[in-house]
Amino acid sequence: MRRVLAVLAFGACGSCSTTPTATFTLNVGGEADALTRSPAPTTLIVQALDTKGNAQELARAALPTDELALGDKSRTDVGALRVLAVDAAGKTLLRGETLYVQFGALENSPLDVFLQRTGELARMPGGTAMLDGPRLGVAVARYVVAASGTTLQVYDLLRLKALTGLPTLPRPARSLVTFGAAAIVIDEAGATTVDLSDSSTSELLAPTGITFAEIAGGATVTAADGSAYVVGATRTIGGPSNRVLVFGKDGTLTAATLAKPREGACATWVDGRGLVVVGGNGTDPGVEVLAPGALQSAVLAYAPDGVKRCGASTLDASHVLVAGGTGSPVDVAGAAPARVVDLACASGCVPAVWPGVMPLVRAESFTLAQDAALIAGDDATGASRVFRATLSAITELPVKSPRRNARLIALPIKGTAAIVGGAAPIEQYIE
Repeated sequence: MRRVLAVLAFGACGSCSTTPTATFTLNVGGEADALTRSPAPTTLIVQALDTKGNAQELARAALPTDELALGDKSRTDVGALRVLAVDAAGKTLLRGETLYVQFGALENSPLDVFLQRTGELARMPGGTAMLDGPRLGVAVARYVVAASGTTLQVYDLLRLKALTGLPTLPRPARSLVTFGAAAIVIDEAGATTVDLSDSSTSELLAPTGITFAEIAGGATVTAADGSAYVVGATRTIGGPSNRVLVFGKDGTLTAATLAKPREGACATWVDGRGLVVVGGNGTDPGVEVLAPGALQSAVLAYAPDGVKRCGASTLDASHVLVAGGTGSPVDVAGAAPARVVDLACASGCVPAVWPGVMPLVRAESFTLAQDAALIAGDDATGASRVFRATLSAITELPVKSPRRNARLIALPIKGTAAIVGGAAPIEQYIE
């Protein structure tokens, strides 16, 4: 495929012999036919996004094309570029978007824009190594950090490439927290902070009242304010736990306690309510909430739910989607269906089940809309599979590279998520 070159000018320069420019090229990663297969787009549109998300059209051209002039921008302008490839009726078939950047910084450093089919997975450019069941995080809203055992991988979402020369981690990453430019790796014996800018390390002490052994293996849930919660109840190895390690937005550490010990539960953050934990215990209430700043959670009026290895994501301020895993009271074909928990329910609460079969014995969830989610995980054979679930239908999205034990992560650009591990390279989904 011919790569489309887009040129952004910085206006007249009295001391320059030529007008300074920044250049962008479209990159379809591992999907060589993305722009040509049926239905094929007819028009390419480039927009600039300001820091509030407002879009300004810079250029449009009929496809195929080799070069686009994007007009003038100030070097000091901060924004992102969005590229749309649409059909004759104006329907968007492909979309790509950069992270926010100061345009002047790109004058001597060309940038690729990853363009992919909407509603599909696509293999991202810039080779990455295969990792088994990696722990994932996003650092400084730019880098995907992946750790498997003591192997560290970092992918630059702006430059669309994996970084090289990374250190071996000082301990196996049973749990991972990304905080600023640091990655914190946790195992049963302790925790170590790794500065991703210079690879320096420092040991982290557990706060009073908790040991790292009580939460190692737990998933990390990040709140809107940047604080992070390592939830021991979500781990599947190490036994039931009711402990939560809380990283405050200022970096301070505190310990919190769930009402009931759980194993293999799933968790998500709901603004205004706090950390919501579901499942992992077949004898005690199935849902509990740890409010922001609280040290002790409270149970909700839901019946016991023994589901393990489920995925959870927030639909809105009162509803949480729980999907996949095994051991729920309503398993279908050996795995739990998608279910919605109403956090406002006060008595006799029962999750609302979405129709359809989703055979994931381990799952993770990413919210796309109030009535839609991307759910990824493993089936009973160990194969990683991805589904788009809505209130009305469950649709499988084929992975482009067969995978096992892959993991799902939300990315900084709205409506995008990626699966990492089990194969190379990373695959991104975009609405």
